[in-house]
Amino acid sequence: MSKQKLGSLLILLIAVGLIAYVVATNQSPQVGVEKGMLAPDFTLPLWGTDTEESLSSYQGDIVVLNLWASWCPPCQKEMPDLIRLSEDYKDKGVKVLGINLATHERNAEGADEFMVEYGVTFPTFVDQPIDNVNRRGIVSSLYNIQSIPYTYILDGKGKIAHVIRGEVTYEILDKLIKELM
Repeated sequence: MSKQKLGSLLILLIAVGLIAYVVATNQSPQVGVEKGMLAPDFTLPLWGTDTEESLSSYQGDIVVLNLWASWCPPCQKEMPDLIRLSEDYKDKGVKVLGINLATHERNAEGADEFMVEYGVTFPTFVDQPIDNVNRRGIVSSLYNIQSIPYTYILDGKGKIAHVIRGEVTYEILDKLIKELM
């Protein structure tokens, strides 16, 4: 093979390698609900306010996203730990966010009574029904929630770092957050 053909082949191989590298490193993470995926974004009203916010507005912070309903005993048991975690990490780039799965509530007052009884101080989204017929909410559908409580820990880029099905404790969350800091 001539030196010119060998040089052209070498340049072609380098070019293909560079293109493959650029494509592989510039791909955005897939949106989904599993570890390593970008958490699905949503915009919902915040409890006790007249405002709506998006999950994506918290990018840049580590987010502890807890999905709950007022009648759920494990949700009741973990709430004091979530409140404490929110207070302990409020100035450290960590945000605790709640999502009341309103379409799963047994009555309209359940969430309000829960928020007051437990003294929840962190922002809490109120899930909204997809339509008037379906009892599924926007978040419960996006995140395919089959049971509660559910907790997601998101890194500063909005990627899911941990998925916890069932009750959480302060100690578990504290350990997982410190791994991301």
